[in-house]
Amino acid sequence: MEGDKLNLFYRVAKKVYSNLSVAELYEHTILKGLGVISKDGALIVHTRPYTGRSPKDKFIVFDDYTKDLVWWGEVNQPLDRNVFDNLLTKAVKYIQDNKIELYEMDVYAGANPYYTVSVKLLTESPYHAIFTNNLFIRLNELNPFKIVNKVTILHLPNLKLEGVKDGVKSEVAIILDLYPNPFIFIAGTKYCGEIKKAVFTFLNYYYLKEFDILPMHCGANRSLNSMDTALFFGLSGTGKTTLSTDPNRRLIGDDEHGWAENDIFNFEGGSYAKVIRLSKEKEREIYNATNRFGTIIENVVYNERREIDFNDASITENTRSAYPNKYIEIIEQTLMGERPTVIFFLTADATASLPPIALLEGNQIIEYFILGYTSKLAGTERGVKDPEPTFSECFAKPFLPLNPINYAKKLYENVKKYNSKVYLVNTGWIGSPFPKGNRIDLVYTRKIINAAINNEIDLNNVYIHPVFNLKVPKGIKDLPENLFFVHNTWEDQEQYLKNAYRLKELFDNQLAKYKSLL
Repeated sequence: MEGDKLNLFYRVAKKVYSNLSVAELYEHTILKGLGVISKDGALIVHTRPYTGRSPKDKFIVFDDYTKDLVWWGEVNQPLDRNVFDNLLTKAVKYIQDNKIELYEMDVYAGANPYYTVSVKLLTESPYHAIFTNNLFIRLNELNPFKIVNKVTILHLPNLKLEGVKDGVKSEVAIILDLYPNPFIFIAGTKYCGEIKKAVFTFLNYYYLKEFDILPMHCGANRSLNSMDTALFFGLSGTGKTTLSTDPNRRLIGDDEHGWAENDIFNFEGGSYAKVIRLSKEKEREIYNATNRFGTIIENVVYNERREIDFNDASITENTRSAYPNKYIEIIEQTLMGERPTVIFFLTADATASLPPIALLEGNQIIEYFILGYTSKLAGTERGVKDPEPTFSECFAKPFLPLNPINYAKKLYENVKKYNSKVYLVNTGWIGSPFPKGNRIDLVYTRKIINAAINNEIDLNNVYIHPVFNLKVPKGIKDLPENLFFVHNTWEDQEQYLKNAYRLKELFDNQLAKYKSLL
C-alpha cells in the first residue's frame, strides 16, 4: 500500500498508540470493556459472533500481477482493485467519523535472519495488539537480521461491511493485496486467528515464489541434545500443537515454518493453542503457558472468581490461547532447527479406518500430502458441529495462494534430498466411527511419536494394510498389539472393510483432480 494512504489512517485516527507494553494494553482492554483478567492473570476475551475463521470471506486483489499467479477459486476469491480501494476509503471514513483510536504494533515474521519479514499492525482493538505481539517475533528478538519485505495489516473488527453492496459477501472480509506493497485488510470479525492466518497466507506465496523456500503448516521440535528435528503437519484439532509441544524436546514452533535448504525456521514467535478440555496432567506445557499474565484466551467460560472451565464448550469448541513461545519452559531460543529426520502427517480420522501409524514411501508421500486428509472438527470454522471428512491440500488449503502442486513437489524434493522418514499418524477414532468409538489415547499417540523419532520402530516387522496399501508396524513396545491391527478393534470386521473402502474411494476421487500433475 502506498505510503500516503497509510499515513492517512494515522491522520484521521483520534489517537495512535505505538508499541505499548502488554501491561498498558491490558489496561486499555479493561477500560474499554473488551475483556477480563483471569485469576491467574491471563486476559479473557470474547470474539462472538465469530469464534472461528471465515474462509468464505477471504479475497485476494486481482490485477495484472496476480491474475496468472494465484490459485483462483473458492479458496482465493478475486477482488477488483477498485472495490478494494473503495473499502479502504470506507475504512478511513469509519475511523474518522467514529473517532477511532488505533493501536500500532511492529513485529516480525520469519526467524531465519536472512529471510525476515516486517509486520505492522494497525488495529482499533488493544487486545489484538497483544495477540500480534504474542504470536509474532518481537522487537530485538532477532539480531542480526535482514528485512526482505514488509506487510501492513489494517484491522477493524467493529467495522461491519454491507456485503454485496460493498463488493464482498458478508459483513466480514479478509483481503490480501500481494504486490508491490503487501497489505492486509480485515474487517467485521474479532476472531484473532484471522490475523495470523492472513500473514501465513502472504508468506506461503512470498517465500516459495521469491526464495524457493517451502512454507509449511506444521509444528516443529528438536532433541534436547542435538538439532535433530521433527515436523508435525496437521489441521486444527489433529494434535499438531499438543504433540510438537513435548516437555522432553525443544519446541521450535507449533504451527507455521519454512524449510530453507538445511534449516527449519519458525514464522512466528508464539503459539495459538486450542484449549478445549485442556488438562494440566496431559498438556502441562500448554496449560502453564495459558494460565499466566500476558496470554490472551478466547471464548472460554469462567465463574465469578475468574476461574476458567476448560471443559465447557457452550460458547465454542474452538477455545484458544495465544502466548509467546518464551512461556514454554523448553523452547529453542533461535526458533530454528536442522533439516528434519522425521515428518508426521497427522489426521484425526473420524471414520476409524486408518491405523495409528503407517510409513509413507515414494509417491505415497506426495499423495497423502496433497490429500491433507482429516475430519474437520467442530468450532474451527463457522457452522461445523460434527466431524466430517475433509481434504485440505498440503494440510493448508485455506492458506495457499499458489497451486498446491507447487508445495507438494517442493516437499517431495526436500524429503528425497535429505532422506527424511515420513509417517501418517491417526490421532482420531478407533474401534468404531465417531461418535460411538473412542479417540486414540493421547498417551498412546505420544509413545508412537517418540518411537518414530527415536528410530525404535522395526520397519522390517510390518504388514501391508489390505485397503490403503500402507506399511503398518505390527507393534511398538509398551503398546497393545491390536492397536496396530486396526480392523481387530472393530466388533464387525466386515463393516470395517466397507468403511475403509469408502474412505479409500474418497482418497482416489480427490487425487484424480491432480493426476495429470503428480
